[in-house]
Amino acid sequence: MKHDLPASFSEARDHCSLLGVNLKEESYLKIGKFLDLLEKSSSKTNLVGPQEVERLWTRHVLESVAFIPFLHDRVVYDVGTGAGFPGMVLAMCGFNVTMIESRRKRCAFLETVARTCGVSCRVLNSRVEEAGPFPGGSLFTSRAVKEPSEMVKMIAPAVPGEFTLVTRVSESEGTCSDTQISTELPVPPLDRRGFILQYRHPCIKN
Repeated sequence: MKHDLPASFSEARDHCSLLGVNLKEESYLKIGKFLDLLEKSSSKTNLVGPQEVERLWTRHVLESVAFIPFLHDRVVYDVGTGAGFPGMVLAMCGFNVTMIESRRKRCAFLETVARTCGVSCRVLNSRVEEAGPFPGGSLFTSRAVKEPSEMVKMIAPAVPGEFTLVTRVSESEGTCSDTQISTELPVPPLDRRGFILQYRHPCIKN
């Protein structure tokens, strides 16, 4: 295998503990099967670039796991899931995830992963603006889709009330005035610098 999945559950658990997450062995096994499917499918469907296959764990999986300490609810709407990050990883870690993805081929891949790996989740072939309305107080995640301020504008019309957005960015400053929490991600175990940001909309000042 070309991807960088840890050699043992113990090693995977140690990586996740640095992110404040206790990864179950069952989740690790499902993630390993998911990465195998992703590697096999990427050459046909262009799910991830060739260079990304070699860092699926240290970049894509661990960045997805890093969302977990910021999720106050087990029900999550993941916007622009793409190849499965963070939505599919969160579902494999026990969250009730609805993945919102506008590209049909990627939705088909996500549905295949869910069936093959025994993951309970929902896949919507839609844009978030067209997928609502969502319940007030909903929790959204997003990774590498748009700038946080643009994501807030996209989601807001589809939610009648407050909502929370948790996202990953490369810089913590100057992205959105509604920032509530900004935490730098540790390198290692991740292979690049970044931050997890949490927004509440409308912004509630402390």
